Amino acid sequence: MSTETKKPNLPAIVKDLGLSVKMDSLNTLLSSTPPQSWLSVHKGITYQPIDRVKNSLITIFQDYDWSIKNVQIMANSVLVFGTLSVINPITGRTRNVDGVGAWPIQLKSGSTPMQIENIIQDAIQKNAPAAESLALKNAASKLGKIFTDGGSDVEFNGMYSKDVPMDDIKASQS
Repeated sequence: MSTETKKPNLPAIVKDLGLSVKMDSLNTLLSSTPPQSWLSVHKGITYQPIDRVKNSLITIFQDYDWSIKNVQIMANSVLVFGTLSVINPITGRTRNVDGVGAWPIQLKSGSTPMQIENIIQDAIQKNAPAAESLALKNAASKLGKIFTDGGSDVEFNGMYSKDVPMDDIKASQS
């Protein structure tokens, strides 16, 4: 008897191999590192600007919904909690992912974080949208590395699209 265990042949057991191959393609795209040209650097921190994230959401999913669930002030920061909804272009299923973002409220020079009375006049007006952008980016990052600065260590390895003959894909769709 052999002590070697045989790996399951996932492509042979799925109900719709063609759908699985398409999902592998989508997941490969979502898990890809964003091009360097999409990224910006501010004070030594690399990030993907919100307009680029929104553009990718529209490009990949054709549409998305973003709803703010809660806004709070904690210490001297604005916190925004929201839900991003996208429709999988292959399956038609809606996926909801939550995101959170925080941005410090600008205070008069020399103030300590808890001196709320020293908030600059239009600070909330400026800082709340920044927190919302971070929350949306946080939610989008859960869909895949393509929405991040590329630093994620999670790697996708397609199981269905590797070395699957086209005849097998066509046969699974009959």
